[in-house]
Amino acid sequence: MKETVDRISSLPDEILTHILSFVTTKEAVQTCILSKRWRNTWASVPVLKFEYDNSHLDGNTVEDWKFEQFVDGVLQNRRALLDTVIYDCDFNHSTWEPSMEWLHRVALLMPRVISVDITAAENFECPDSVFSCPILESLKLSLYSRYDYTIVAPKSIALPSLVTLELCDSELNDNFMQKLFLGCPALESLNLQDCVLYVSHVSSNMLKNLALSECLQIHSMRISCPGLVSLSIFSTSHNIGCISLENMASLVNADIKLLGMDLGRMDDNSGFHYLPNLKLVSGLSNTTCLVLHLDYSPELQLQWEKDIANCRTFKNLKILKIISDDIIDDFDLIACFLQRSPSLQQLTLIGSLTEIEGDTHEEPRQEICFQREYLENVTISCEKGDEFASKLVSMLGKYVKTIGNIIIV
Repeated sequence: MKETVDRISSLPDEILTHILSFVTTKEAVQTCILSKRWRNTWASVPVLKFEYDNSHLDGNTVEDWKFEQFVDGVLQNRRALLDTVIYDCDFNHSTWEPSMEWLHRVALLMPRVISVDITAAENFECPDSVFSCPILESLKLSLYSRYDYTIVAPKSIALPSLVTLELCDSELNDNFMQKLFLGCPALESLNLQDCVLYVSHVSSNMLKNLALSECLQIHSMRISCPGLVSLSIFSTSHNIGCISLENMASLVNADIKLLGMDLGRMDDNSGFHYLPNLKLVSGLSNTTCLVLHLDYSPELQLQWEKDIANCRTFKNLKILKIISDDIIDDFDLIACFLQRSPSLQQLTLIGSLTEIEGDTHEEPRQEICFQREYLENVTISCEKGDEFASKLVSMLGKYVKTIGNIIIV
């Protein structure tokens, strides 16, 4: 019988630690029992991956405590600086209050990437030290508490190398935003998800990518980012404040989704909901690719049309996608874009009709005062099939003399 040769153990430390960086830290630590060669190899792995889920423990906090002890032990025995730390843990099924001391110790190890995703019953206190890592390039903090949002309010921010920041389930204010852009001169991408925003102004000359997803916006907010290339706004909130877009000269891609909204705020005295003016579309005049998700309501439709009327032309717009629950009732808005987008090449319409029998849907209210010569491509995707698509093609024909290609899917 041939003698087996352990070729893996003979590899250089750099290769072994690189291999172990692809498994969880728990699995990496378990390799210490293989041989003397492996006893301390895990302590030099440049990537730490902590994963934990107590959903199967029926509220038993003993395992929660053991996991935290394991994390502490790993950090105490580190032999080298870190490159990446990934912490994905769910404590939501017990009363355990996870400590954030480990994150402070991680920050002292100077990682390049930190990604934290925690779910728990109680609130968190994010250590200030995580906002003063000189070589940190990417930071994600998803701090979900069952009862309230996590207030992120560091005394100061000094992250000179930070390029990407993602914050989830946090409460942020103007003071934080001012510190953020002053203390992160290299910040290019900002992603805010499910946050409460007491923010009135987002201003940065360096920011290239901005995403606001399902945030509760308390105040009207001005976004002024002349270097912004990509913008995504998705909200299903009923009490969003007005968003005003300014200085968007570099914007190329925009995806705007306002669903389930009355665009109003309750007046304390009368209980009356008023509609603040939308100032979104008129700030997208330089966009090349625009995606609009429309949730039909007469009030919202009028706001969209009023907003687009403030923009004389979308001179760079080449690709337009409209996604609507009732696209025929939104056709006046489509007509506005056809009139104001001289460079438009690709129009995609995705939608459905609640009921097509009897043709109860209104024709466009606007008088047909223009007709563009040519549109290269039109794609129509609908649940109602050919009958609905034919109606849309007929309506488009009133505004476009010649359509090069029509694709119905």
